[in-house]
Amino acid sequence: MSTTPVSSTRKPNRRGVAAREQLLSTALRLLSDGRPEAVSINLVAKEAGLSWGSVQNLFGDSDGFWSAVVDLMVEAGPGMWAEPTSDTVAGRITELVTLYRGVLESPHGVAVETIRSGLPRPRTVLAETHPNTAASLAHLDTLWEKGFKKFFEGLEQEHDAKRAHDVSELLPSAMRGLRLDQVFGTTIDVDRAHRTLVIALTAYLEG
Repeated sequence: MSTTPVSSTRKPNRRGVAAREQLLSTALRLLSDGRPEAVSINLVAKEAGLSWGSVQNLFGDSDGFWSAVVDLMVEAGPGMWAEPTSDTVAGRITELVTLYRGVLESPHGVAVETIRSGLPRPRTVLAETHPNTAASLAHLDTLWEKGFKKFFEGLEQEHDAKRAHDVSELLPSAMRGLRLDQVFGTTIDVDRAHRTLVIALTAYLEG
């Protein structure tokens, strides 16, 4: 769970807890459609049958709200991860590509990428306008980075640790790029691109 502080004017009572959960679940539902207009607190509040005042009372401001939404992804993280089963480089990379592709296409994965695209960019600008949200996104990225590196544990005695580290940093960025191509309707064969990525990274690690 994230340790990022979320602004709030007071601790919610039972009714407030229900309203908070309603706002967050509504935000996740809207964001998971991938529509950029979903990054709107007014829209979320309206769809949840609540008001902007409710958001202020429960989250303090827009920064507190979007930070809490990102923290949903942090909390869901352990359940979306899996332990590697293969003892070969090609097997590990294949498992990792399959795993992360599923995450990117999941409601939580789509939601967090919708937030990234809908809020101010780059991260330095976001840190100025939405510091709590930027911190929550950084925390989420750090957890995923650790997960990728852990996936290669046990192979480092046989293969160069630095190369495993390189792959753990390149792979998520490459896959997010392929995911964007898929979303925007690219003419490339995305499945073939994923297979080529596995082959190329396997050769790099084994080289």
